[in-house]
Amino acid sequence: MTDAASAFAPVSTLRDRAYALAHTARSVPPYIGLAALFPGGPVPFTALPVTLKEAYAFHKKLLARPGFRQLLTKLEREDLLTLPAMLAATPLDLLRIRRKFHSGTVRLSVAAPDDFPYPDYYLNDFHNQKNGNLSLQSALTYEWQISILFMGCNRLMRQAVIDHIPTGRELQILDVACGTASWIPQARLQGRHHPITAIDLSPAYLRYARMAQALGFRDNATFLQLNAESLQPAGQPADAWRERFDIVTCIWLLHELPRRAIERAVAEMARVLKPGGRLLLVDSMQRSDIPVDRRERAERVYRFFARYFNEPYYLAYQNLDVPALLQAQGLTVEINEPWFRSKLWVATKRA
Repeated sequence: MTDAASAFAPVSTLRDRAYALAHTARSVPPYIGLAALFPGGPVPFTALPVTLKEAYAFHKKLLARPGFRQLLTKLEREDLLTLPAMLAATPLDLLRIRRKFHSGTVRLSVAAPDDFPYPDYYLNDFHNQKNGNLSLQSALTYEWQISILFMGCNRLMRQAVIDHIPTGRELQILDVACGTASWIPQARLQGRHHPITAIDLSPAYLRYARMAQALGFRDNATFLQLNAESLQPAGQPADAWRERFDIVTCIWLLHELPRRAIERAVAEMARVLKPGGRLLLVDSMQRSDIPVDRRERAERVYRFFARYFNEPYYLAYQNLDVPALLQAQGLTVEINEPWFRSKLWVATKRA
């Protein structure tokens, strides 16, 4: 297993520095262009200098790893397949967002595509996209959107999870709220070939993941539509997954849930872990992670993010005591550390 601390080794070559700079800087033009059209004022511009500096530093640390630059280049070939969708959707998304802001509308209706029992909180046009997470457009454009938002650090932050998965192919892994499952090929290219069961509420995101699998980007993975609050596969007994998995992963889910849903989801993740199994949880950084002298500015950014991206539970998440929630479910928190604009918790289920 690669030690997460190796992410902070010094950059070894000038070529790595040049690539880090180029990979960070390529997000600046679309960031500025989109920010200029945001109806929310100057907040994106005021945040840009610090974000750019820290994104470059984060790039340098990860790219110091042998072969990481080549790894990133291979992974981003998949993004070329979805670039036409991003270019086509962006003008329509911006027009919809401007109309919402000018009318004072916070939430637009979302139509469920099937008879799956979606929770009420999920029927929200998250990220201000048409039909929210239930649209294929959202799935096709997601990776590009977060790449621009995080200055190319989207895959770098997911590396936090991969670092704590041993190489091999014998462990059973459950990925909760997998989305497009973009971290799976990143893990595969680093020797993590374990079978993965990946679940998500969105049939559109699962459809994208299966299409990517058909193209060879998501091998040895099974995709299921399930609610993280009830990890019970259809047609199986209620305890079918009890203590089944060696590792449970969850990336960027908690901030999109109300408090009670978070508690139920964490309880379910703990339930399906084997004794001694590990929960690898990555989510947004929180208020307490920001230096005191920068918190006021950061909170302006958080408020803008919650409004512009229509994240109704994000501000409440900022004060969520995640370690306490994990400990209440019989998990021992071993690691709690920042990864650029995200943070990682590693917790082990007590025997």
